[in-house]
Amino acid sequence: MRSILDDVTYSATKAYSYRGGIIDAQAITSLTESSDLDELVTKLKATPYDAAVSRISTPYSARKIEKACYEHVSDIHCKLMKTSPGGELLSAYYLKHIARNLKIILKCKALGKSETELEEYVDLYTEELIGRRDLLVKVMTADTLQDAVDSLSGSEFYKDIITALKMYNDNPQINVFDVYIDKAYHTQLVNTYTKLDTTSIPIVESISIKLRPIISHYIDSYNVISVLRAKQWNFDTEQIKEILIKPTFDIKLKKLNQMALTDDVETAMKMLESTSFRRFIPTSFDNLADAISLLDSNIKNYEYHKFNKVFVWNAFTELVSLALIRIKEFEAANIATISFGIENNIETKIIQENLTQ
Repeated sequence: MRSILDDVTYSATKAYSYRGGIIDAQAITSLTESSDLDELVTKLKATPYDAAVSRISTPYSARKIEKACYEHVSDIHCKLMKTSPGGELLSAYYLKHIARNLKIILKCKALGKSETELEEYVDLYTEELIGRRDLLVKVMTADTLQDAVDSLSGSEFYKDIITALKMYNDNPQINVFDVYIDKAYHTQLVNTYTKLDTTSIPIVESISIKLRPIISHYIDSYNVISVLRAKQWNFDTEQIKEILIKPTFDIKLKKLNQMALTDDVETAMKMLESTSFRRFIPTSFDNLADAISLLDSNIKNYEYHKFNKVFVWNAFTELVSLALIRIKEFEAANIATISFGIENNIETKIIQENLTQ
């Protein structure tokens, strides 16, 4: 049996080996210059995404490529969470992939989409890796939206999705499912984080302390964006307070509640000027929806650089596995953006401007 030190070294070494396969900026640019999806897939076969994209059937589509890329990320995530100290947190973070599927399924059920239509969008491979495929299939094959929600009874998402369904029935605003599924996922993440063992050795930092820089950023970002989007969608103050994740970290609950009490999104966003999130506030925008999207994009760009620095400043620590997974998510999202752009004949320059880098 490996010691905890051996586990850190082993898992970090694995993370560094995966990082060595990250597609560099020059190669990403080459992908954006592909003339069609066939050429894009051919180029991806020369990268670590080879096995994933080789499973895609022709004719190629942006959606098939996106699913393949996220399958690749899920595979790496699953392998790392089996070897990393603090693996409970990586397991909780894996729920993010399941949450993405649930959002698709429930919104499609609400819109009356068929099971056949669902199959094109849902990534069952991610569920198979952790033995939860049967649950997802049960949700997919449910006859109605109510049946789909009922089939989630006993899962981490059930309580919040029940609330979302009640709100949707009162006011058919489909984004409510995104809000409450995100809440359920982030609640699981922070609950797992707060239960991480603390060390009894005075000179040794606990895993939770080492992981705080990343977890605090996840939760703070979620709370800030959620308040703004909820105000955009006309949630009342109590509904906004209900979706906040506690405990909060560097953006205090008092500040978030003050944002919730403001009259509009713009005023709420201005309140971020006295916080560390002031660096992300967009200087110009066309409308409030655009402002929130730009703020979210600025946060993600910061994350990308922050997590890349982990491999330099926090080398061979518990942070590197989590950082690696997030970097791979950004990479997969970039490839999805590229494939969508190529499929829809969007100019190469525009595609490149929409990448996280």
